[in-house]
Amino acid sequence: MPAAVSTTAGSTTPETPVSRPIKLVRVAVLLLSGIAIAFSATLHEQLSFDLGMAALTIGAVGIAHLVEWWSLRSRGGNPLPLLLGVVSLAAALGLALTDTVIVFAVVVAGWALLSALLEFVGMTVRPGSRQDAVFLGATGMLLALLVILVRTDEVAVLGFLGAYAVLAGVYLGISAFDTRRASAPGDGAISDGAASERSPLSSPPESRR
Repeated sequence: MPAAVSTTAGSTTPETPVSRPIKLVRVAVLLLSGIAIAFSATLHEQLSFDLGMAALTIGAVGIAHLVEWWSLRSRGGNPLPLLLGVVSLAAALGLALTDTVIVFAVVVAGWALLSALLEFVGMTVRPGSRQDAVFLGATGMLLALLVILVRTDEVAVLGFLGAYAVLAGVYLGISAFDTRRASAPGDGAISDGAASERSPLSSPPESRR
């Protein structure tokens, strides 16, 4: 009996979600990057500026992912933020080393696509993140498609990246303060565990009747 109860409790223990301050690091990076891109429109005709701005944006997003990964190490860890961070930093490095519009577009599109796929994978390993992953995955794939379509226009490539940053930042900011989604996985696990523990205890009185 005690073994059955302990097994049930262990199987229903939810993974610790990311704390709100850590989520807001990524939100701040995305919103600040999107605003910086929007308010520097007069400089977008310069390819060197576009490459530098995109590299800073994607690199900062990568650092935000690594901060999230580091915050989870003491609680079992989660490799997904690490993978997202490595992909972002690799893309930022690639942008810093290129000087052509086509490569600029390919790197941004590749980063957006890989990040989107990893976000979809994250739906199965991160608690309470399904809606976030669907939104970020869909917008990432849309960004990759749009960037490839305008691959010869550096202004449009940077503009789409800025729009993505603003959309993702606003959505994640709202999600960070949505307490209902944050409490739902844990509450469900607790109620399921309690129901499982109560059911064996309630059966003996029925058998004695």
